[in-house]
Amino acid sequence: MRGFIVALVLIAIGIALAAAAGGREVLTAVGTAVAGLGAVVGVAAAFWVIGRSEDREREAREREGR
Repeated sequence: MRGFIVALVLIAIGIALAAAAGGREVLTAVGTAVAGLGAVVGVAAAFWVIGRSEDREREAREREGR
């Protein structure tokens, strides 16, 4: 859950930076990069959650099989 919160915060900061850029290309680029980083963190968090649930399911099946 923490990964999704971090992702949303990074995306919000990136959008705010890009919106406040006022035509300055460097600030727009930094805002876009921060928002992109937030998107990457969000996707990574989703894959981590899915992987953990698969690990738990596999462990449960192994315990039942013994």
